[in-house]
Amino acid sequence: MGNDWTHTSLLIQGMLFAYYQIIEWVNLFPWNDIRRGNGQASLDLIVAAVLGILIIAGWQRLRWVMTVGVVLSGLWAWLQIDSWWVPYFRGASPAWKRTYDRFFGETIKFMPSDSIHLPPDACHILLQVLILAALITSVLAVFQLFSASNSGIVTDR
Repeated sequence: MGNDWTHTSLLIQGMLFAYYQIIEWVNLFPWNDIRRGNGQASLDLIVAAVLGILIIAGWQRLRWVMTVGVVLSGLWAWLQIDSWWVPYFRGASPAWKRTYDRFFGETIKFMPSDSIHLPPDACHILLQVLILAALITSVLAVFQLFSASNSGIVTDR
């Protein structure tokens, strides 16, 4: 069948799962800055559980659960855009500046900045690339699985 997007998607989702857990639990300063804790342990456990379920669903080729995963990945991508890129281009609110200074002020950055245009740090840019890659490959996998199903090729177990 050519490229199996499900395998590619699973590989990237596995990388996203591992990367996210590492940056949220392991202090790699100055890549991340969790020297005072990450402040969102419950959320990190929920994200781990959801990503784990989606990886299992992809492994089992459960198209409808994978479709929910596409929606959740799209939402996560939008949250990254809204929380990092919108303030970068429009200018940060005073509340975001305080949060940024506390949690990201000393992390690695490579984009230009000034006092109100605060760029995503390198740690989050890599996270965003992985989220986007997982989203794109998951969309392709779901389309491929539904297309194969419609052509009479059984792909669900």
